[in-house]
Amino acid sequence: MSELSIKKKSSLAERFNNSIVILFSILAFIALLSYVIPAGEYDRVQVGGQLLTKAGSFHTIPSSPMTFMGFFQAVPQGMQAASSLLFMILLIGGSIRIFDSTGAIRSALGSLINVFGKDKGGWILASIVIFFALIGAFPAMFEATIPFAPICVSIALALGYDVVVGVAIGLLGVAVGWTAGPTNPWTVGIGHNIAQLPLFSGFSYRLFVLIVLVAITIVYILRYGNAVKSGRRKSVMEGIDISEFDAYKSLGDDIFTVRHKLIILTLAITIGVLLYGTYNWHWQITEMSAIYILGGIIAGLIGGFSPGKIADEFIDGGKAIFMPAMAVGLARSIQIIMNNTHITDTLVYYFSIPLQGLSPAISAVGMFIVQSLLTFFIPSGSGLAMLSMPIMVPLSDVIHLNRQIAILAFQYGDGLAHLCFPTTAVTVAFIAVGKIPFSRWLKFIMPYLYLVWAFAAISLVIAVAVNWS
Repeated sequence: MSELSIKKKSSLAERFNNSIVILFSILAFIALLSYVIPAGEYDRVQVGGQLLTKAGSFHTIPSSPMTFMGFFQAVPQGMQAASSLLFMILLIGGSIRIFDSTGAIRSALGSLINVFGKDKGGWILASIVIFFALIGAFPAMFEATIPFAPICVSIALALGYDVVVGVAIGLLGVAVGWTAGPTNPWTVGIGHNIAQLPLFSGFSYRLFVLIVLVAITIVYILRYGNAVKSGRRKSVMEGIDISEFDAYKSLGDDIFTVRHKLIILTLAITIGVLLYGTYNWHWQITEMSAIYILGGIIAGLIGGFSPGKIADEFIDGGKAIFMPAMAVGLARSIQIIMNNTHITDTLVYYFSIPLQGLSPAISAVGMFIVQSLLTFFIPSGSGLAMLSMPIMVPLSDVIHLNRQIAILAFQYGDGLAHLCFPTTAVTVAFIAVGKIPFSRWLKFIMPYLYLVWAFAAISLVIAVAVNWS
């Protein structure tokens, strides 16, 4: 093969590694599927103010494949449907930029490294994974963690690791927390409501799952990170230009001033108030965005910024996080196309058919696999719960599978698969911040997923064996 053809292949591969290109390609693929997959619907019933799928009511309807103009209209429709989330990411990204531009975060990292030393970097990384796991598990923050990706990357680089480690400590941490979700209202809460189980029952087993998943995550990240740091293996980012992150590789000379300490305290209070409000007062996107805006303004004033400087930094932060925010809208457009062409319910129906007639243990693992596949098409945890659980719960009764276990299978499918699907906005956003091509990310994440998927399957079989409820 000639050198020119190799370069062309490489260039083509890099173009299709772009997250936006991948998402747009998936949009086109889903649109084409609407010409092949028959349109169908389940009847919906109103239960407790929620519109739920009625099990056993699936029926085909006249086909309505995606039109040429409809395809392109789905993009702004997806942006509009995700607008509150999209704006939250932009607003929080702008606010975090104000904190960062004061130099407080950089000097705090340098001071932390001077105190503990780079040889203790593993403890710092493990603490960050635990922090993100906790905010994913209990207040169930997921997309709201996207603006923190640059900080995670800077911490990893300052400790001598690569950008993949920086992305992983935040993304994997929040993903396993969301997956186990002892008090996750969007997955466990909705699942329990549909299955008519006591809210957040089975807490102890889910807490056990959380601890094991966090332990696996920390060991995997540190094993990879330490091998790259010591030179025993190459980074998966080998050959990728990440020179824009070089400033974070040599921290420790900046003085951690009183002003910097007050700014870091402001950031800690902002996060603390946010977590408290989310968990105790059920704050949503609007309140979360408002708290970050307020915290960013206070940090700017403490840092001695003029109102114009605060506004400029805020806008620059929004620009930096713009592409990940757009990924959120494009990911939502996938569901718009599926709903407009009426193939969403059809996919759920046909995916559920193979589960009938299996033993409870195999059915539990089968549900986990089915939910994982459905997550590719429906990356919203609450959306997938509202659509699939009214079908899976009656199915679990028929095959004599405890409803609690059916919900756990859903949790595993919804949570873990997010890490390898380009339709998941959080994953796309995190790897976009780290400038990681999607193929390189898969090279890093797939061995990890094999481990946690194996644990998920084993824990489901154990739950069936003890009839966990």
